[in-house]
Amino acid sequence: MSALNNPIIAVIVSLIIAVGYFTLVDHYFMDMQGLDYWYLFRK
Repeated sequence: MSALNNPIIAVIVSLIIAVGYFTLVDHYFMDMQGLDYWYLFRK
């Protein structure tokens, strides 16, 4: 469990969880509206 006491590891894990959660929410809520955040990158 010493890895969780490492602030660098904790930040990386937190970012992965945050991005994963954002993607999941985006997939379900934006899909209902026919949108997703990838439209920002489409030309």
